[in-house]
Amino acid sequence: MLQMIKNHKKITAMVCAAFLLCSVVAAVHVSRKIEQDKQNPIPPGRIYDAGAFGDNIVVHDSADGEIVISDDYTESAVEAAQLTTAPPKTVSDPDSIWNENTYAGKHTPIEKAQMKDGSIGVLTIPKLTLSVNVYQSPDNMEAMLKGIAHFPNSSAWDSNICLSAHNVNMDGSDGYFKHLYTLEKGDEVTYMTALGERTYIVDNIKTIAASDWTPLNYTDDNRLTMITCISGQEDKRLCVTAIEKMA
Repeated sequence: MLQMIKNHKKITAMVCAAFLLCSVVAAVHVSRKIEQDKQNPIPPGRIYDAGAFGDNIVVHDSADGEIVISDDYTESAVEAAQLTTAPPKTVSDPDSIWNENTYAGKHTPIEKAQMKDGSIGVLTIPKLTLSVNVYQSPDNMEAMLKGIAHFPNSSAWDSNICLSAHNVNMDGSDGYFKHLYTLEKGDEVTYMTALGERTYIVDNIKTIAASDWTPLNYTDDNRLTMITCISGQEDKRLCVTAIEKMA
């Protein structure tokens, strides 16, 4: 019996020692955590946290004061915001652009603009000392052997007149659009057909994908869209847009 009491006391002492050791370890851990928090204090106001929802998630705390959510914050408003921030879609199929449903009521057929010499217009760019006849054929490459090519089925006068030319010809000589890249916003371009002559002002110069036909869409305003290749970038094109100059 005496031996059992001694064993019981020994077990009790061992349990107490283990509990005391765990307490010491926990205290040390908490102390280290407090020291770390002192070195990296949480800033007042907005807290930026990189968690499951990505970096820079803004969390508002009491330092921001009361936050009121407007009653007109609806799902439709969220959808509208998403629509305004969505990147524009590109069109890779010209047939989806050039059809009767997309003419916007201002499509001019080639026959009405064609001149007596067989061309359908004359493009003049004073800054480039350039004045060239415009032609159309089923194959743009064939048209570019004569002058500047008019994209088949694009408008010949009203709306968006779409033109293309080489920057470097097949024989290595300079193409008509060799220096198209030097144009700047505000430069003037003129275009003449059997229907008259218009002056346009360069409005946009940008690089597009070779498969992007979006700039050739029909438009309500009158404009010229000029496209050429970019040397060393086979998958890119230079696109210059000029809008009709209003009197």
